[in-house]
Amino acid sequence: MTSQRGPRYHLVEDVDSLGDCVDALWENRCFYLDTEFESNRKGTRLCLIQLRAKDDIYLIDPLAIDDLRDLSELLSGPSIEWVLHAGLQDVRLLTQELKIDLPGRLFDTQIAYGLLSAESSVSLAYLQFKMLGVRSNKAHQADDWVRRPLPKSQLAYAASDVEYLPKITEELKTRAKERNRLDTLYAASLDTLNPAVEPPAPLRMASFRNAWQLAPERQAALEAIIHWYNDLPSRERLHAPENKALLSLASRMPENLAAMSRIKGIGQRFLNDYGSTLLQAMKKNLAAAQEGDYQLLDPPAYATFEEIALDGWLGKMKADLALELGISPELALPGRVTKRMKAAALTQGEIGILESLVGWREMLLLEPLREYLTNQPLPEDATRS
Repeated sequence: MTSQRGPRYHLVEDVDSLGDCVDALWENRCFYLDTEFESNRKGTRLCLIQLRAKDDIYLIDPLAIDDLRDLSELLSGPSIEWVLHAGLQDVRLLTQELKIDLPGRLFDTQIAYGLLSAESSVSLAYLQFKMLGVRSNKAHQADDWVRRPLPKSQLAYAASDVEYLPKITEELKTRAKERNRLDTLYAASLDTLNPAVEPPAPLRMASFRNAWQLAPERQAALEAIIHWYNDLPSRERLHAPENKALLSLASRMPENLAAMSRIKGIGQRFLNDYGSTLLQAMKKNLAAAQEGDYQLLDPPAYATFEEIALDGWLGKMKADLALELGISPELALPGRVTKRMKAAALTQGEIGILESLVGWREMLLLEPLREYLTNQPLPEDATRS
């Protein structure tokens, strides 16, 4: 099947035509990809895979093809590169459907543009127009991708999603090389499309806003819970009850597992794995607290002028570095990163600010931020030991 303009596109609906597709593309190492899918309460269903390499576009129908092993072999391996736009969902669907690991290289054009401009989270249509002057037709954006057969106009729309990716990618890589930033773009793409699960941070009494309202024996129980939590391996913290449930556990101090099970947010798995251990720890900590004086907590402030000054400094730093480096501030330093910076600054000062940068952000921002701190130090009294 051939489109009215641009590169040819081919509809792949059976194992034989998939084999022909793979044979034609086997020597390629860079693939431009997109997907169409259907999401509902039962989950997300992959409905179409758009694949471009060189001058051909293949529209592969996973609903019609039972065996996708040939495609899995084509798209996997350390020498393979995938290029996508805002491809987080696409990468998840493809790796799950094809039962493969990520390829050796990932390049996301949305992320790349954000690290070369002030804008982040731009659409593919916007990027096509800004970089190539091409206006796209989004008439089929909300179509049903499960129905078969798919009309020619819908197939042409699907093909258009990868039609201009090579030209956009070429221009983005050229701009990145001029600014010595290509490696950062690849690192940021991998970080975004395959985000690492950050282990939950250790708990402190300050992690519980209302801990000061607990009676002494219940504060002692909460301390036991905090020690237990912090001793867990990082992966097991992911399955621990939320802080609200842990605070309720300390507040109610259940006498046995049956009473513990009635606390909202305490699941059966938690009870089976840790219930008895935690009950004993709370009782032991309570006995130790009763033997001596127990110092009650004071309520923490809802806001301080020191924190307000630090928030202002962080906001200005974020804007200043974005202007200096020509990057999107929301992409370079999103809220979760500046929140981490603020917490580190309050306890460690400038060292904490610098150590908050990891991965590609460290590559891109560490030296500019170090120089910025020399000229624009943290506000006085904005840190505490």
